[in-house]
Amino acid sequence: MGKHSRRKPSYLPKVAVGAAPLALLLAGPASALATQTDPSIPLPLDHQREGSLDRGVGFTSEGDTTVFRGFLTNTERNVFSKDAGDVKTVADVRRSVSETIETRDGVTARPDKVGALAAAKTSEAVKQGQREAVKVERYGSVVAGNETEFERTGARLTEVSLDPRTGVPTFVSQDSRGLRAAEGTYHAVRPLPRVGVINETKQQVGGGLDRAMRVDGGFSGDLGGVLEAGRSSGHAVDVGDLAAVGSTSAQHGNGRFGGVLPLDVGSGAGYGQEHALGGAIGPSSGLVTTGQNGNLAHHGAGLSGSGSHTISGDLGIGEVASVRGTSTSSVRGVLPATDPAQAGHLTQSGTLDLTLLGQPAHTGFVAGALPLELKRS
Repeated sequence: MGKHSRRKPSYLPKVAVGAAPLALLLAGPASALATQTDPSIPLPLDHQREGSLDRGVGFTSEGDTTVFRGFLTNTERNVFSKDAGDVKTVADVRRSVSETIETRDGVTARPDKVGALAAAKTSEAVKQGQREAVKVERYGSVVAGNETEFERTGARLTEVSLDPRTGVPTFVSQDSRGLRAAEGTYHAVRPLPRVGVINETKQQVGGGLDRAMRVDGGFSGDLGGVLEAGRSSGHAVDVGDLAAVGSTSAQHGNGRFGGVLPLDVGSGAGYGQEHALGGAIGPSSGLVTTGQNGNLAHHGAGLSGSGSHTISGDLGIGEVASVRGTSTSSVRGVLPATDPAQAGHLTQSGTLDLTLLGQPAHTGFVAGALPLELKRS
């Protein structure tokens, strides 16, 4: 806990998966860029450009299967800048496109199996971002930017085989598809070096669909899908070595369905969120985090659900003392249920850790209701 005193005040602590990180430093043009002038731009700007194109293919053999793998990655970066006395303006634009593919093809001829297999996995991703900055010499800067991402994935498998010993044929078909898109923005205003206000947000949405089918004298299969969405944000005020305070928040949710074809189908939904508030003043630092999540599932005539709420906080004063506490409440249940213990169960737990001059102390508990249980953690 005493390590909090070594946290740089200019940075907001990472508190939760999905929480947006804060871009606190102005990144100037990379020195490795090759300077050149673009005649299509009428303004007298300094233009620096770099790019790369990587690609590769290969074949390997894995038993009875021939595997082909290939990839292609293209990146480009353009930096436009202009100096006007003590004022410098920079526009940094980046783009990247990537694609990967893997295929498997094979023919099997064994005493216990004769058949053929074909499978493929693909992924495609596109990313574009830009940053505009205005910097005044001996003073501060203003930065604004955005980034957009798009990703698509896919996989399929088809296999036909025959067992010569029994004469039973087997047919297997699997297919999955996924899409994801995200967009983020950030802004930073620094009227003085190492002093400023920073904001960043990100939104994302995605989904997937999976299908599998098998015929081997009978029929079986399953179908599933999910749709997910989330957002995150971060805000901070930085006063250099004196103090810094910041907050982050993130929310995410999903809806899903799945089942065994053709009759047994279920569905569900989930939601979660995390929040944090932290800061540092001189050698002292503190952080408070909260998180909530809930899940609801429906299967046949049954309904099951669960949820929890967690709050934690810690306070550190250099290497002298630190204290951290956590409390979690959770509930779960199944309806309809003849047993009250299954219909609803509540659990409460907590911990408290104290360190004074390097000497730690710990205490904790776990309590359950319906039926009530209490024990030390």
